[in-house]
Amino acid sequence: MRLRLLPMFAAALLLAGCSTSPADDAPQGTPAATPAEEESAYPRTLEIPGGQGEPAATVTLEAEPTRVAALTYETGELVASLGAADRLVLVQESLANPVISSHAEEMADVENHAPTEGSVDAEAVIAADPDLVLLSTRRGLEEGVAKVLEGAGIPVLTLPNHWANLEDITSNIALVGEALGLEDEADDLTTSLTEGLVEEGIPVGDRPKVLALSNQAGQPFVVAGEAFPLEILRLAGAEDAGASLGFERSGPISAEQVIAAEPDAILLVDMNGSGDRIFTPLLENEAVAALPAVSQERVLLMEGRKLQALGFTATIEGREELATWLSEEVAPAG
Repeated sequence: MRLRLLPMFAAALLLAGCSTSPADDAPQGTPAATPAEEESAYPRTLEIPGGQGEPAATVTLEAEPTRVAALTYETGELVASLGAADRLVLVQESLANPVISSHAEEMADVENHAPTEGSVDAEAVIAADPDLVLLSTRRGLEEGVAKVLEGAGIPVLTLPNHWANLEDITSNIALVGEALGLEDEADDLTTSLTEGLVEEGIPVGDRPKVLALSNQAGQPFVVAGEAFPLEILRLAGAEDAGASLGFERSGPISAEQVIAAEPDAILLVDMNGSGDRIFTPLLENEAVAALPAVSQERVLLMEGRKLQALGFTATIEGREELATWLSEEVAPAG
């Protein structure tokens, strides 16, 4: 927009016989625009890299978004982590749970909630009147709901990865920060994560094998595939015991599979606030209970926000807690 105005402005100066610069025409005492102010100007076009089988794309925002619908857990938490929870108009209902959200009270106050990621309804999103929709390439939202929203003229920013590692997370932080005009806040968050999630440099051969289980589906699931808790385990100095089971993604796990994994320890990820209740029948199975990891009490229960990508800075505390457990409780007993 500014580039089109410059020739017109220059012509006006020539007709008036004026040789002053735009800054000279500003009222006395008006500060000049800073580089940061120039960068935050709208309209702006975001360059979205390709990923997960999707091509690179662009999204143009005519004005700074003030009503954001976050259709996935991580996107809602990211907006809040950038200090913009007051811009949210729709988030996942589960984010009101402090076990997975570091901004549970703010999330509870958001005017619209979606029951689950898999049940997001395009009409409900449109009714929330967002000026930006955020989602990830997961559960087919980018093919179904996103297409309807784009057809309705609502800008949709589809993040190009599954939040599987630190590189994914920092890339998504930068994109959302740019979309919201919060580049400085995004830089600060990225710095906190890259400095806080530091691998201890433990040799691969010295890493204990830890089996990560989640209760997010109401039954014990093995954490597998592109799941951020496995990245936190690695950064804390452990090896994924579940890798030998051949799961491509998280899914139900049997007692026989727990035994086959031969874990040195077991990590329980609480995603709903039920604690270890859902895991208890599996861990009390006679054969599972006989495993050294269970019989010698090398089992740790942690809140989901400390292990999942949606935790952002809470994962720093999670990595530290895991590293301490591994060094003091798991490795000495291995």
